[in-house]
Amino acid sequence: MNKLFWGFFFLFLNFSVNMDASSLQLLPDWVGFILLYAACNELESESELFQKPRPFCVGLAVYTGILWLMDLLGIGANLGILSWVLGLTATCLNLYVSMLIIDAITNMEMRRNYDLCSAYLRRVWKVVAVATIAANVLLIVPVVAVVCALVAAVAGIVFLVAIHKTRKAYQQMLIDQSKPF
Repeated sequence: MNKLFWGFFFLFLNFSVNMDASSLQLLPDWVGFILLYAACNELESESELFQKPRPFCVGLAVYTGILWLMDLLGIGANLGILSWVLGLTATCLNLYVSMLIIDAITNMEMRRNYDLCSAYLRRVWKVVAVATIAANVLLIVPVVAVVCALVAAVAGIVFLVAIHKTRKAYQQMLIDQSKPF
């Protein structure tokens, strides 16, 4: 569950250093997808639904790695609207993978009969999803896009707090369910 938290940490926080046309993302998404893949492998015994996001994690690690390299080399800035389409595609797939993982956590919660805060996690994810997509789609109205981006950033931090609660609940579940009756 620690790798799950750190994977989302890399995906939901975005710090970049910009130099002319190039950009260096300090918390690259491709690292986050590698961590999510490893987390899904570790948690597969808890729920078979952790198998579903794995191929997407591999594909997105490669895809976002290429985008990261393009931004680093300044190639992404020269692609115009194609750069926006590539970024929006990565964002939508990122949200899909996140949803699959939340589904797996919910399934694990039901199988173990233990509250892992998945309902709260799902509610926060919905806010992140709507605000993130709105910020990307509404770029033609900069003021609205900025507001949506700020909401998405705050919701992303709240999501990280929620996944941290899930991580702590999972650790407590392992302790509670290993105790003899």
